[in-house]
Amino acid sequence: MFYKSHFGTILTTVLSLFMGLVMAIFIIFLNHLPFTWVNLFELTAEINLIVFAASLFIPYNAWGASFAGLFHLKEGTAIYSLVEGIIPSVVLNTLNTFICTCASIFYNEAIPKAARMTAYLNGCKEAWIPCFIVSYIASFAAVALGKKVAQKYVK
Repeated sequence: MFYKSHFGTILTTVLSLFMGLVMAIFIIFLNHLPFTWVNLFELTAEINLIVFAASLFIPYNAWGASFAGLFHLKEGTAIYSLVEGIIPSVVLNTLNTFICTCASIFYNEAIPKAARMTAYLNGCKEAWIPCFIVSYIASFAAVALGKKVAQKYVK
């Protein structure tokens, strides 16, 4: 878990902020929403909260390392990082997709109540793969940035 050290806390904070912003912008374009500060802030805040909560309770990085270990990859190599990043991206993307889609469908009075579950399931199905691709790619930049910031401030 990330919160066992100051380094991990800083890394998770940067990761959460970066991923929240990147994914919020992507979701706005994916769903053809108006690009407003309200939409950007709401989605960024939702994603930040999801990433922080998941980081507290789900050891997705350890799972990613174990997954990469199944293939006997050498730690520190590029292929190890690519494989290791799959599990955290799957976990966080799944949580973000299900929760953000839920909030945007079930609290949307423009969608009739009888149609909300179908809209929710279709929304999750349509958003998961494109959001996974973007989050997987963006996670490498987010982790690199988080490590750089954490190394600067943690002695």
